[in-house]
This record gives sequence, structure tokens and C-alpha cells, in this order.
Amino acid sequence: MTTFHVEPIDDLIEHDTSGQPCVCGPTERPVERDDGSMGWVVVHNSLDGRELTEPDRGQA
Repeated sequence: MTTFHVEPIDDLIEHDTSGQPCVCGPTERPVERDDGSMGWVVVHNSLDGRELTEPDRGQA
């Protein structure tokens, strides 16, 4: 199974993408691929709080 990480650019920390828990408390969700197999997307949160001021970009 493949895992893709989505990380904030220029955040206050380097996010852990090795499979260990990241301090930002990312959300994980399964994603079905075109061939019907499953993968994972891990969306990391910024530690500088930018989500509080940025508009929602319609996360899928």
C-alpha cells in the first residue's frame, strides 16, 4: 500500500513522514486508486496556525 504525505510549505518544524507519529496530529484517509486498489493520504497540519487565516480550499 502506498502512502502520500501532504505537508505545509515553510512550516516551523520538519514533519515526520517515516511512519512514526508526527507532532502535528495529521489526518489519515484511505483513497481508492483508478485500478480499485487502496492507498493512504496523510495530511499534516501546520504548527504556525495558517489554517486559521487561509480560506478553505475544498479538501477532498
